[in-house]
Amino acid sequence: MASAVDPSGFPIVRCATCVAEVLGWLDLDRDDRTVVRCVVCSAIADAAAVRFGDLHAIEALGFGFVPPEAGCGRPDCGRGRCGRSDG
Repeated sequence: MASAVDPSGFPIVRCATCVAEVLGWLDLDRDDRTVVRCVVCSAIADAAAVRFGDLHAIEALGFGFVPPEAGCGRPDCGRGRCGRSDG
């Protein structure tokens, strides 16, 4: 791949099949080499078409991270035992 894999970043792909810049995902090819695939169509991206970005970069593409509804973060929160008040 043209870009080294950045463990703190998200793979962003210029997909030739979708003709768009989209989120990618890491996979292994038949020879166990790391490749990046398009999240929309699963096509393997050309190495020169891959870059890594942060959460802001993928949000600009229309993707994002939605945290699970876990309340305040306490392990017992969400089970009616949370003492935090939102009001």
